[in-house]
Amino acid sequence: MKSKGWRLTFSLIVMFLVAALVIVWMEPREEPELEGANTVQLLPAAGDLRIYFPPLEGMTYYFAGEGMEYASFTRKITFADSGLLQIEDMSGTNLARVVECGPDEVRVIWAEEEFYEEQSLFDADYREQRDYGSARNLIWLQAPLVPGHAWSDEMYHREILATDEIVKVPLGTFFEVVTVKIRSIDADDFVTYEYYAKNIGLIKRVSLYVHDGETYAVSSSLRNMVGPRPTL
Repeated sequence: MKSKGWRLTFSLIVMFLVAALVIVWMEPREEPELEGANTVQLLPAAGDLRIYFPPLEGMTYYFAGEGMEYASFTRKITFADSGLLQIEDMSGTNLARVVECGPDEVRVIWAEEEFYEEQSLFDADYREQRDYGSARNLIWLQAPLVPGHAWSDEMYHREILATDEIVKVPLGTFFEVVTVKIRSIDADDFVTYEYYAKNIGLIKRVSLYVHDGETYAVSSSLRNMVGPRPTL
């Protein structure tokens, strides 16, 4: 008899607990309010723009050109340190630029033509003492990296047209390429498109201009890359 009473009591306890849990589950719950929920906006996943300007010191890029004599050119990263790149473009003349690379913006802060020295231009005091060159404010790339984002600098209006282009150049085919449209502030009849690939940098540039009612194109496409020989 005692065993039967214990079993009955245990069964009643279990039934009571199950009923209580069912009631709790069925009660409507209030979701906790998020602080500032009325002002929260969904943002695209953040991307670090430095992936399009890798600090490959000594890397040389060779571009094949069409449309004019100086469309072919050579680009070399001569120095790289602490978020700064010194990029030198060699064609009809040598142009050296100091590029400040951050996660949200890539900006040219110095440009100097006819530069033929094996010298870093990273030191601001040293740059100010030079007879040639000047401080610049040219923003090559800016976050957020989404189509439609536009910005302006001292010379150009720029806009991101795409971030997932497939672009074929003599070196090969690149995926997830960023396309930037560039218009001169002073010239409405001139537009340039630049294409950037991850871990490589600039892979193609196409400029269109109108003259006497005719549209002309000048293009430069990456055909080869040569890195420095490793030191043993």
